[in-house]
Amino acid sequence: MNASNHKKYNAAGIGNAINLHRHAGLTLVELMISITIGLLLLAGLTTLFAKQSSARSELDKTGRQIENGRYAMQQLQDDIQLAGYYGEYWRLGALPATLPDPCATATPALVTGIPLPIQGYDSPATVPSPLSGCLPDANHLAGTDILVIRRVDTTSVPIASAVAAQPYLQAGLLAPAPEFTYVLGTGTDTTVFNLTKRDGTPANLRKYLTDIYFVSPCSVPTGAGSTCTRSDDNGKPIPTLKRLELSLSGGAATFTTVPLVEGIENLQLDYGVDYTGAVAADGAPDCYVSDPTTPSTTEITACPSTAATYFAKVTTTAVTNWSNVMAIRVNLLARNNDATGGFIDDKTYKLGLAGDVTPTDKTYKRHVFTQLVRAVNPSSRREQ
Repeated sequence: MNASNHKKYNAAGIGNAINLHRHAGLTLVELMISITIGLLLLAGLTTLFAKQSSARSELDKTGRQIENGRYAMQQLQDDIQLAGYYGEYWRLGALPATLPDPCATATPALVTGIPLPIQGYDSPATVPSPLSGCLPDANHLAGTDILVIRRVDTTSVPIASAVAAQPYLQAGLLAPAPEFTYVLGTGTDTTVFNLTKRDGTPANLRKYLTDIYFVSPCSVPTGAGSTCTRSDDNGKPIPTLKRLELSLSGGAATFTTVPLVEGIENLQLDYGVDYTGAVAADGAPDCYVSDPTTPSTTEITACPSTAATYFAKVTTTAVTNWSNVMAIRVNLLARNNDATGGFIDDKTYKLGLAGDVTPTDKTYKRHVFTQLVRAVNPSSRREQ
């Protein structure tokens, strides 16, 4: 091959390579199709991610709702089972003439309440007196039940460790007669605590407790006087199960509000009453009513025939009825703390003898928790 032909061959080869390189690119149509397919894939992935995130959010809400409902039920169960626990002392003494003041802090008034370890208020629209003395009406969700539990602490303390102004109960022997009794006083009333154990040493003390359970319309009140307002909880008030506890503040006995569980929207209680007189009192509930203070005719009619005989007695009063409460059926309605977008709750919820409840705000998911709890101490005393 001569030089002239070699140059021509190289020139032609280079030209063909350039042409091949130009034909290897994408056309505008192909590019647009690729972009469209990519966008469709991206949209699908975005939708999948959004649905998974929404499902995870709803799962978390449901998990918190179930946890809150169970925890609220556990709190109520533990306290109801301990109602009427007064340490080593088991006799409750004579009943008071009238229902005691749940807000009482003075020693004589606390003594009056000892024979009634369980007391309640049935779905009041406004907090009645004297309970309104420690529970402001704005802090109670209208139409929900209120429960009062009286007992002592399960842990005892020696007299030397008593805290001033704190109410304590001491159970033991009273000298010189071998009488087993109790006394109630504050940590500064050292002369009151004169009971002994069998070996003659001073009997220990147990802190006297009054717990008042109620549903509050908000979780964290920010209004004047720590009362709930519409602006609480960032403008979306969360109904919350709370408890008023007899405690010390500023060196004096008072009631302190303790939030327990958020998302508890309703509390309805059915009380199991053990008759006295009409049938043998054995510590077992014979009839369930929503309000032992004034049982409704409908509820009495639904009970065994002996119920009408018992409740018709002249001696039957609110005090005797509450003293005969041996068990409580607890009905809780729990809801999510956050609303679910696009959800409408058109259900009705059965809350024991209170009947069906229809929520007003239908953007929240809800669940009912129900449990029968025995008041161990009052019922076991009758078994003896």
